[in-house]
Amino acid sequence: MTDRNDDSRAGNEPSRRDLFRAGAAGLTVAAAAAVPGLAQGEVGTQADPRYVPRPQRPDVTLTIDHTPLNPDGKKEVNANTINGVYPGPEIRVREGQQVRIRLKNYLRDQYTLIHWHGLLVPAVMDGVPYIAADPIHTQEVFVYEYPILQSGTYWYHSHYALQEQLGVAGPFIIEPKREPLQYDHEFVVFLTDWMHSDPYQVIPNLRKAAAKKGDETMEMEGGADFSDVKYDAFLMNGAANNDPRKVSARPGDRIRFRIINGGTSTFFRFMIDGHPLTITHADGPAVQPVEVDNMLIGMGETYDALVTMGPSGSYTIRAEAQDGSGQAIGILHTPDVKATADLSKPKWGPRLLSYAQLRSLEPTTPPVGARSDLHLDLTGDMSKYTWSINGFVYPSADPKAIARPDHPTEPLEIQFGHRVIISMKNRTKMWHPMHLHGHFFRLLSPGAHDEFRPLKHTVNVPPGETVRFEFAADNPGRWFFHCHNLYHVDAGMAREFIYKI
Repeated sequence: MTDRNDDSRAGNEPSRRDLFRAGAAGLTVAAAAAVPGLAQGEVGTQADPRYVPRPQRPDVTLTIDHTPLNPDGKKEVNANTINGVYPGPEIRVREGQQVRIRLKNYLRDQYTLIHWHGLLVPAVMDGVPYIAADPIHTQEVFVYEYPILQSGTYWYHSHYALQEQLGVAGPFIIEPKREPLQYDHEFVVFLTDWMHSDPYQVIPNLRKAAAKKGDETMEMEGGADFSDVKYDAFLMNGAANNDPRKVSARPGDRIRFRIINGGTSTFFRFMIDGHPLTITHADGPAVQPVEVDNMLIGMGETYDALVTMGPSGSYTIRAEAQDGSGQAIGILHTPDVKATADLSKPKWGPRLLSYAQLRSLEPTTPPVGARSDLHLDLTGDMSKYTWSINGFVYPSADPKAIARPDHPTEPLEIQFGHRVIISMKNRTKMWHPMHLHGHFFRLLSPGAHDEFRPLKHTVNVPPGETVRFEFAADNPGRWFFHCHNLYHVDAGMAREFIYKI
């Protein structure tokens, strides 16, 4: 938990001495002798930056390496971590800042790259291998630099192979220039799913099982399927239920919870026993406050919620997997009582957050102009365990892909300045959290007020349903659009938006 007066910044490097100090000082002394008005006595032993320019130092350094982890106390796993911790260190910056992040890869025989989930960065800084940039090799360094154009709760993760499942992810918090919310404490909730087995065997095993079963399609037949990957534990801030994270506050204190679903293939339903949640932000941007008892959070989504601490006691923070297979636990308690977790099944209140309840604080109506409409079917083939969009399995074209003008199989071309409207029909039995890089979109939910439709970067598409959204094509480049279930995107549910000039 962070108190409001804590101005710490995780991940920052300590100041270092100037390189080649003695040699640089000698050069500067010589320069001083040749420049009128610059006395040698003013130089001392330090190089004068006017005459010995140096590159900007990074604000944050992230080192990806192999680290054994045993968060649930049952089995040690050879994980991939950032700076030796899981989740990775919290990055906290301020709106308007220019941030410089150095990424070092110490993974043996593995490439890597980091994606800044939900951030409006230049396309080449987006961190998607072979779209934004080539991944970096082992023992190599990559430097990201971009302006911070927004505020809110976000996160970062590897977009290379299955490194996110193994631990390469962490929170990214952006403080606004002026904070309108009043609260006493802050607690970042980073939710993940954890497995003891090798994640690289998940898809091969699912394909073997599907082939034995003889399924040919993932088209909607019967009820929904909430999960196709089994986990050994669900974690809150890297901790399992045997040693849950704790948050302490006095009765009447207001706590800002920043809730991030960093899970790879788990939807979480979130609540705090005995405490309603006042939702204030969705996917970063502020929304008109709405009070609920609980909410379903898809992979990649974030929400901020204000909670007023109740009477003296210990209350369980719960994030249950959508399929009911387990929950990640934390504890909210007053200082005068022992922090105790209740590991029983959640008792959900009646008020479940819906997208139709989300309204932006400010009008989000896009400017009038040219319009492009795209229809995207979310599809799959269970006999091969492939996931697709319009039958197109990314990155290679499927010969069975639908070839119609409204079902394109090539990269999705968009024109700068256009208003792009996407309609997605989920023709599978599973939920898909669809994430668009480099943009916020207006969610066109039924029942929402048109002028104040919320801005999001990730949207859940339930089985059999159609979801619509629109965005302004105002950030040129190549951008990834994909399901944020890691195994679904790895098996092909993705497309690429390309700006044309």
